[in-house]
Amino acid sequence: MTGFSDIFLRCPRIEIDLGKVYRNTKLLRQMFQAQGISMMGVTKGVLGSPPVAAAMTAAGVGFLADSRIENLKKIKEAGINNTRVLIRTPSMSKVKQVVTYADISFNSELPVIRLLSDEARAQNKIHRIVLMVDLGDLREGILPDQMAQAIDSLRSFEGIKLIGIGTNLGCVGAVLPDQEKMDELSRIATTLESRFNLCFDLISGGNSANYPWVNKTDRVGRVNNLRIGEMIFTGNNTIDYARIDQLETNTSCLVAEVIEVKEKDSLPCGTICTDAFGEVPVFSDRGRIRRGILEIGRQDVLTQGLTPVGDMEIIGSSSDHVIVDLKATMVKVGETVRFHLTYGALLSAMTSPYIEPVYLNEGSYP
Repeated sequence: MTGFSDIFLRCPRIEIDLGKVYRNTKLLRQMFQAQGISMMGVTKGVLGSPPVAAAMTAAGVGFLADSRIENLKKIKEAGINNTRVLIRTPSMSKVKQVVTYADISFNSELPVIRLLSDEARAQNKIHRIVLMVDLGDLREGILPDQMAQAIDSLRSFEGIKLIGIGTNLGCVGAVLPDQEKMDELSRIATTLESRFNLCFDLISGGNSANYPWVNKTDRVGRVNNLRIGEMIFTGNNTIDYARIDQLETNTSCLVAEVIEVKEKDSLPCGTICTDAFGEVPVFSDRGRIRRGILEIGRQDVLTQGLTPVGDMEIIGSSSDHVIVDLKATMVKVGETVRFHLTYGALLSAMTSPYIEPVYLNEGSYP
């Protein structure tokens, strides 16, 4: 909570500490490197923010990865010289942009790869691809027993180069990226290389959910790459959300202005129906409380991913308001309240056009 002078700063805003981003990225890169694993810095949680991409690059990552081609375009146009990777299967309608702004793309559909091949030839480029295999999470990927047929088909495509295979776990199906799954990926890679006389540069084993496996395994096998975003921004293990001791937490902070403070009953008065989101709210009887209303709402941010800094508690939200029980916190109208964010809340806040990002420690990472 801050004083009236804070109202001259932009509100609502999300403050991103680039020093923390740099240090977390560097530590994780070194940790994975010790196991022979390279790291992609994933920028999708911050909409491909060039200042964040620059901090990750300064920390030594060799790849910047994102699921949106618009974000990779932003990074390229900012003049950040790093290998740009599109980690969501390209859509047919954006093949031209993919070849223009991504050096590498992750793929699972032959018709899309054929279009990438044609577009790369038109742009006089060689576009590198990673072929995704589905190991049970049931998101993107070719089934293991169909990988050989896919590679056999794409070998005739000009303009592209197959540089490896990858998988995604711990996402839609929440399948754990454990030793069994990583061993399976290694076996598939070795079998395909032998069958087609290939030598893969990248065997991308997954994302931040792979940290527990990396941390305890003595057998990484052929896996030599991971895509890391959430751990950088939260400092948490994404399997059980426990804090990782070496990492810094709260790389970002949401700041919102208080627009009303009133003492009111904690329970609504009248017949309860569904709210604006089709839900039936449940309230606890706290007696009369000091209620603060903030200038943010569900249209701006995933409110359940916010944790107030200080002795107060979120007790409700609508599309445009967040209501907090201020308890003993003597905040006034015009002052601000700060929130720590989960990764989901960070992603939604950065997507909101109503919340402005502000970067701390830009250019002074250490």
